[in-house]
Amino acid sequence: MRAYLAFMAPRLAEIWRLLRPDGCVYLHCDPHASHYLKVMMDTIFGATNCRNEIIWCYAGGGIPR
Repeated sequence: MRAYLAFMAPRLAEIWRLLRPDGCVYLHCDPHASHYLKVMMDTIFGATNCRNEIIWCYAGGGIPR
């Protein structure tokens, strides 16, 4: 995980540098990395810039509960 986060940090910083003020970023990752990347993105992009998190439900086949 440490190597993956070290790999992602400069890429997310570059995305922030290139992103327009009205731009957005969607990051898809597995549940093992999501909380680490959320903290990293809050540090780089600012915690107030997070709009929402999409969580996939792998069971249930799209049937509302």
